[in-house]
Amino acid sequence: MNNKFLLATMIATTLTANAGVELSGNYEGTFTDGSGATYAQDLDLTLVGSTDGAKVTMMMEDLTGSSAVTATQVFVEANVETLDLKAGNYKTQNGSGLMQTESDVTNQFEVATSIAGASLTIGQVSGDGNATVDASMEVAGLDVTVQNVTATDRFITVVANFFGFGVTAETQNTTVGRNTAVSATANIALGETSAINVTSVFVDVNDATAITQDDGILGDISGANNGSTVKGAVISTATSFGTVTGKMYEVNDTTTFAGEVERGALTVGYTKVDNVDGVFDAKINIAF
Repeated sequence: MNNKFLLATMIATTLTANAGVELSGNYEGTFTDGSGATYAQDLDLTLVGSTDGAKVTMMMEDLTGSSAVTATQVFVEANVETLDLKAGNYKTQNGSGLMQTESDVTNQFEVATSIAGASLTIGQVSGDGNATVDASMEVAGLDVTVQNVTATDRFITVVANFFGFGVTAETQNTTVGRNTAVSATANIALGETSAINVTSVFVDVNDATAITQDDGILGDISGANNGSTVKGAVISTATSFGTVTGKMYEVNDTTTFAGEVERGALTVGYTKVDNVDGVFDAKINIAF
């Protein structure tokens, strides 16, 4: 066992009686058909040690068994009166993930509080003299979040419910152009015991460098070109065979079709891109 992981585990298990220790994780193994069948695996582990008003989190991500075990994220969170503190090496996220993936792990810290119904977060990268300000509040029934308020390329997210539709909109105006994404989700009842969940997604791309999502609701859209539109839909329903999901989306005039059936820990899927031969895959996903 890696010495760092062993040391962290020993420290965590010797915390005082009023402290708590939690270990959770997610394992995913994927069989992929093609010119030669392949198997890839990935394990994420999270260790949390907590005591009154504070906790320390250590995350070990993308473990494959062929490399040393290292902590990718380590950070502390604490509450002091009306202030929530967070500091260490961790990732951040712009919006809900429609346009951008999580950031790289960065040594940073932030302080959050609530004032007159608005949530404010002041953050700073360690060693950087420039602080960022994030704000969120409810406005006329809309949940509005503005990240990096004072920057010209601030990231704005709006979440709302309209006539049974859950709608999320994201927008960012960079020096190159404005990117905007909208998703709408509805749950359509099919009788008393079944329903179909439908989500449509639209992304208007005018600065391709700011579109980084490679594993979002549609999949990988990070290669979208300037001036293009990403669009797609996802439909899922629970059946006696398991949860069935179908997906179709278009990036740069290339259309991808995907379908999968999830039953317990096993998910079997099929993906086809335009005229390219389709690929079958099977995933084993175990969360604990």
